[in-house]
Amino acid sequence: MRRLLYILGLLTLVVFVVAIVGFGLVAYKGNELDAESRAFVDNAVPAIAAHWSKQELLDRATPELRENAKPERLQIMFEALSRLGRLVEYEGATGQATMTYIAGSGSTVSGSYTAKAKFEGGSAAFKIGLLRRDGHWMIHNFHVDPAGSSPAGGKGA
Repeated sequence: MRRLLYILGLLTLVVFVVAIVGFGLVAYKGNELDAESRAFVDNAVPAIAAHWSKQELLDRATPELRENAKPERLQIMFEALSRLGRLVEYEGATGQATMTYIAGSGSTVSGSYTAKAKFEGGSAAFKIGLLRRDGHWMIHNFHVDPAGSSPAGGKGA
């Protein structure tokens, strides 16, 4: 009986140590992914908004976004946003990356960010969804709310 309790105690200790190490690695990797994805957004938004370039968006987009973004809709969206004028100040992004594992489907690394910027003609808030594939971040959702517009008045791809 004493031997059985010793083995159970040892197994419990091993599981506990493995769990602590696992949580530590996930936390470390999570912080690394947060920094990477935030840097991606902080690079992408000014590149897209500096001249309201749909090509800059498409160059950073997931294949699904490129496939679903209708050229005429993008043209209308970027023409409307260009009325904000030249980018004056990019205020940075806030958000985080998330790791998800689903048995049978594998893992997904995504990010959700908001960013703000000031333009000659007003301000805008960006809502950006990211996916990480093959070690690269890509924009999966892109939505812009010019300041002063209603929530339904935002522009998105």
